[in-house]
Amino acid sequence: MTERIRKLCAFVEKYDLYMPVVKVDYDRSDLFLSDLACDTKRLCDYMLAQDIRLDQDVRLTGFFRFDGSVPADIFHRTGHRNFSKFSSQFYNKPLENLATFEWQHSTADFRYVIENGMEGYLARIEASEAAHKDDPEGLEFLSMMKKVVLTIIKLAEQNAEKCRAAAEKEEGERKAELLKMAAIFDRVPRYPARTFREAVQSLSMCFIFLPDCIGTIDRYLRPYYEADLASGEMTRSEAGELLQELFIDISAHTEHGGNRDDFSAESHFAIGGYLPSGEDGFNDLSRLIVESLMEMPINKPQITLRWTKKLPFETFRYILDCERNDKLKRIAFVSDEPRIASFMKNLGLSYEDACNYTMVGCNEPSLQGGIWLGGCTSNIARAVTDTLYGREDDLLKCRNFDEFYAVYEEELTKVVNRIIEISDGFNFARSKDINVLSSIFLDGCIENARSVTRGGARLALSGTNLMGTTATIDSLSMVKQFVFEDQIFTMEELLAALKADWKGYEEMQTLILTTGKFFGNNDPLSDDVARRFTTSLHTLLKDRRNLFGNHFLCGCLAGYNPHYVWFGNATAATPDGRNAGDPFMVGAGQSGGRDREGLAALLNSVAQMDPEGILCGPFVCNLTLEESLVRDDAKFEKTARMIETYFKKGGLHVQLNYVSREELLKAKADPAHYAGIRVRVSGFSGTFVNLQESIQDDVVNRTVEA
Repeated sequence: MTERIRKLCAFVEKYDLYMPVVKVDYDRSDLFLSDLACDTKRLCDYMLAQDIRLDQDVRLTGFFRFDGSVPADIFHRTGHRNFSKFSSQFYNKPLENLATFEWQHSTADFRYVIENGMEGYLARIEASEAAHKDDPEGLEFLSMMKKVVLTIIKLAEQNAEKCRAAAEKEEGERKAELLKMAAIFDRVPRYPARTFREAVQSLSMCFIFLPDCIGTIDRYLRPYYEADLASGEMTRSEAGELLQELFIDISAHTEHGGNRDDFSAESHFAIGGYLPSGEDGFNDLSRLIVESLMEMPINKPQITLRWTKKLPFETFRYILDCERNDKLKRIAFVSDEPRIASFMKNLGLSYEDACNYTMVGCNEPSLQGGIWLGGCTSNIARAVTDTLYGREDDLLKCRNFDEFYAVYEEELTKVVNRIIEISDGFNFARSKDINVLSSIFLDGCIENARSVTRGGARLALSGTNLMGTTATIDSLSMVKQFVFEDQIFTMEELLAALKADWKGYEEMQTLILTTGKFFGNNDPLSDDVARRFTTSLHTLLKDRRNLFGNHFLCGCLAGYNPHYVWFGNATAATPDGRNAGDPFMVGAGQSGGRDREGLAALLNSVAQMDPEGILCGPFVCNLTLEESLVRDDAKFEKTARMIETYFKKGGLHVQLNYVSREELLKAKADPAHYAGIRVRVSGFSGTFVNLQESIQDDVVNRTVEA
């Protein structure tokens, strides 16, 4: 890491890299315009009024924040008036103990920006205007898009002028540097980039228009990187320095000291994975990206490695080695094998589109130039309690587990249908706002002449995150084992115990907790139940579409919020031995010591739980390992092979922790002395002592695999 980058890192650790917002006194006559025209004019006025940073150590610039006075990017939704009203009623406030409003993540098509420039967008807008000549609403939307694109071009021109003005006050190397920066702004983002530095500057500036995820940068920056190395325009170390400044700029976009500043998931992106050619995409630039980030003392962005069967084990081991040595916990792993197959089977995507995905946010999948339209977290365990507490007469007639499961599946159908209704309601509420700025950068919005909020994006993925997935599988497994197969107690006795919240039935509860065939132990009974459950979900969702026509996927991600606690608090006792009000666990897998057969058994169960790939949305599998499994080199080698085998068998995701339960409990009791511990939570990492207590408890209760 160069001294310049070290100084920038030290600066952003204490101060805000972004310039203070310049408040705009908007012209009141703007209100004579239509709402869309007024909002767009003010958006353009705002952008042109902002200042940029040109300090001594800055090479990339042009970034600023929006203050909420205008409808801006689709990630933060600042200035989206209806969104603000609706989210205040439903965000973090579960409805019917079934669903709650959540955030949505997306990824701008930065490849297109870099390869075609804003002039490419103008040409597409003009073509779409011709195609929508009989659509007044569509034409107005396209006209506003054009105004914003022209403003971005003008903004780059202003940046060039500011660089030249600053150069007049400098001498020597800094003067030459500022003039070079001005020349780059003369070129990008208006026109296609020609060099690696132009491409990175174009990305850095355009990131503010959708500041969520930079996507598959090791793919779209690779041609410029390799060309510049070959021509001598740039060295590998110089490219790494540019990447490091880019990461600083992106990290600094999350306001210093804010409630998300400590989390790694801001601007999450992916490297590697299958290329459209079918080859593995990990390359020297991928490695340089990891090397560059690992040198830096910033906790974001985080990287996910997309594993493929063609990825050499040595490369996988290298990234896993980086992960075990990264105190900031910025690396996670996913497998392309089940996800790409699911995208093609469940969503109907082409292979070329399916392999162009990235990870965004906490662990949501998004296609480059697309959006994860989920934004709904739901309580799938409701179907279990609705069955057990609402269908008693039917259950007492069941002669075998198949008959019981048929009753359960009827309730599951009702629950899934209601989740879809609520999810559609959430998206309908979002559609009351029109987004112009980010829609420019999302594939399909120009051609459809429609905002991303109204289904304009071609590459939109829809779905819901399911809380209580493992509790559901375990509850069904306990019914199958104890009531129907082993016949240790009757359905009537089980229902009575549940209604009593296990009071007076402690022996039954203990028997379940100690001898139950819980998921995560590579046991045929629970693994079969898991597959049956996910196959039921697939059957219910395979032909369903949301209000915009997008197919559904599911996930098990909680993100920054403890939905698993809120839903668990309002959920009655369940057959897995859980008491009423107890929280669910996070993600797929097992916790609380119920995974008794070790790491290999747990991974084997998770790998085979979803044959139809319906859970290939925001899927999380947490692993807490005994520290020697990663610190001891011989054991680390075996651990790496075991995780690779998990992926080969169909596993989708894994993220790792190595901190013992005892140390975490000490950190809870004495946070001042354990402030340096960072842990993977639910698709992101955070400083343990800064997490909400309910999230800390989930991390503490995870089984340590030895």
